[in-house]
Amino acid sequence: MKKRNFLAMVTAIGLGTTALGTGSLMAQDLTPISFRLDWTIYGSHAPFYLAVQEGLYEAEGLDVSIGEGQGSPTVAQFVAQGNDQFGFVDFGSMVRGVEQGLPLKAVMRVISDVATIISHSDAPVETPSDLTDKVVAFAPGESSAQLFDALLEAEGVDPASVGVLNPAVGAKNAMLLQRRADAIPGYYNVQVAQLEAQGADVEYFLFSDYGLSLMNNGIVTSDAFIADNPEAVEGFLAATVRGWEMAQEDPEAAIDALIAALPEQERNREALARQLELTFPSLVTANTEDEPFGYMAQADWEEMQTLLATYAGMERELPVEQYYTNDFLPE
Repeated sequence: MKKRNFLAMVTAIGLGTTALGTGSLMAQDLTPISFRLDWTIYGSHAPFYLAVQEGLYEAEGLDVSIGEGQGSPTVAQFVAQGNDQFGFVDFGSMVRGVEQGLPLKAVMRVISDVATIISHSDAPVETPSDLTDKVVAFAPGESSAQLFDALLEAEGVDPASVGVLNPAVGAKNAMLLQRRADAIPGYYNVQVAQLEAQGADVEYFLFSDYGLSLMNNGIVTSDAFIADNPEAVEGFLAATVRGWEMAQEDPEAAIDALIAALPEQERNREALARQLELTFPSLVTANTEDEPFGYMAQADWEEMQTLLATYAGMERELPVEQYYTNDFLPE
């Protein structure tokens, strides 16, 4: 697949904007795209809304609508079935789906190594060893807790020495705030800002600090959509890359774009901005520091699959090339 030159893509944006102004680029000329987020809105979603607002997708011939999700496993199924053309999906959930036969492929990595353990600053859990004789809360099966046992093993902590509560999905923050739990696993680009917005002063450490490096969210589509619409895949990724670059240049503009699309989020502006700020350091892995935005390294996929097979009940390992392709990323 011929990769587009990034300068040409920027030129296309300018031409597309002019065309929109003169009415020559009509809505019926655009390919409709449904893009499903992983969950309800948080700050890491803002760059996608900025890309829509700035006409970056339209310049690529795409009419993109963004919808909230109800968890990566559900979104992965929607994309595999063709209900949505793209999803912002946790890669661990996608891998498990492909293992079970879902015809999916990752086409861009966005967020990595955000898995964390969060505690109160006045009673900090600063290392895995500090979890001994503590109580941790997380919902059964949640993605941020898949490698909790691996974290304990990395530091030789006996799992029996850690108390575990299993609240309903979305309730673990409240348990930490109420001090019914000493710590929670989560993603530092999501829960840290949520807890701070509720007045908590929190401490956190990363799973990756203890050798557990894991890609998190990226762009996923179906094998069928790739086969039938390769130019749309290429265009979607080109616009998405530019949206993220613009968001890094002007984070406030990205939050403004999200709130313009979803005015009810105005009340969460501060937390959304904090989440986006915390997201930016997660855009590269140790294996992709010298690669273009979104690039996926084979070594990262191999490490992810090994961890899932060892600690998260994955029964069948596949050649990692079945999970991803970098062929559609802009140069």
